[in-house]
Amino acid sequence: MPLPQPCLDGVRILDLTRLLPGPFASWLLVTMGADVIKVEDTGPGDYARYMPPMIGASSAMHHVVNRGKRSIAVDLKTDEGRAIVLELASKSDVVFEQFRPGVIDRLGIGYDALRAVKPDVILCSLTGYGQTGPLASAAGHDMNYQALVGALYLQGEAGRKANMTAVPMADLAGSWASVTAILGALLRRAATGEGAHLDVAMADAVGVMAAPFTSGWTVDPYERGESLLTGGLACYDTFLTKDGRTLAVGALEPKFFARFAEIAGHPEWSGAPPYPGAQQTALHADVAAAVAERTLDEWTTALGDADCCVTPVLTPAEAGEHPHMDARGLRGRSDGAVWVESPFGPAPASAAPSQGEHTDAVLVELGRDAEAIAALRTQGVVR
Repeated sequence: MPLPQPCLDGVRILDLTRLLPGPFASWLLVTMGADVIKVEDTGPGDYARYMPPMIGASSAMHHVVNRGKRSIAVDLKTDEGRAIVLELASKSDVVFEQFRPGVIDRLGIGYDALRAVKPDVILCSLTGYGQTGPLASAAGHDMNYQALVGALYLQGEAGRKANMTAVPMADLAGSWASVTAILGALLRRAATGEGAHLDVAMADAVGVMAAPFTSGWTVDPYERGESLLTGGLACYDTFLTKDGRTLAVGALEPKFFARFAEIAGHPEWSGAPPYPGAQQTALHADVAAAVAERTLDEWTTALGDADCCVTPVLTPAEAGEHPHMDARGLRGRSDGAVWVESPFGPAPASAAPSQGEHTDAVLVELGRDAEAIAALRTQGVVR
């Protein structure tokens, strides 16, 4: 359930990130009560906004992770634009950026410049590979980060190539790591009065998430698709149903697999040793054949409320409409789209802002009058 009350009321985040990793993190902070000002450039802005499929005027991804924020469009390559951002930073608790290492310094808004206007500022720098190391300045995407730390190597079916994930786990690991680091830095500042420069890397984040599994491989290597959690056990795999849908059998514990075996009409399955090996091949084929005898709806009915860790694989639309999401207060909905909301606080009421939608309002808060704002817009400093 969402937190009982916003825990970040009064905290302002100046968010210079775009695309997914940074905006996802600052969206979670919004749901915790933070005031997030999204700083976009005066050119295309956050181009995730235009990547279909769309929800209203924004892409689905952009819409979901930018609700509740205010957008100001500023040209950081101008002296006036830098001055505006530094003035906003002086009134913010956290500055969040996602440039490659060194870029924020070249723009004149690096940690030293920020500390000059806000001594206890927290700067969170989220990058692919971190601020240091031989890959620090290299370009990369989610699959590259997963590949680097060994996580991608483990994913996929036996005898097949490594599988990419539809959900970019390294990007989102970086998001969660950023939120964790920011919350920790806020706690530390409350105790010591000191700010911090946080170096968060997506490769680091997904690497540590994978550590309990990659570490095991290094002492006991196995082929892709043959481990405990990647298809090596018939009691923990996905299987096609009669109508081409998928059933997720996650019955790792013998008691759960025994219950599923009873429902499937094959109580003899429960006698199989619960560890990877040659004995799993025939069992896997038997389970696959049995699952293929019924449609997904028939399996759902047969399983009923049986507590055996076997579930239908839902489409995103079905998942968004599941009554469990309603019971948890986590169903998101807009223009026909559905999704699972942040569990940290109430869903933002407003839609994702258009580029520079709040430029004037934010500048007024900084003391600029209409004439000054008009001049800045004429000069191309803001949009």
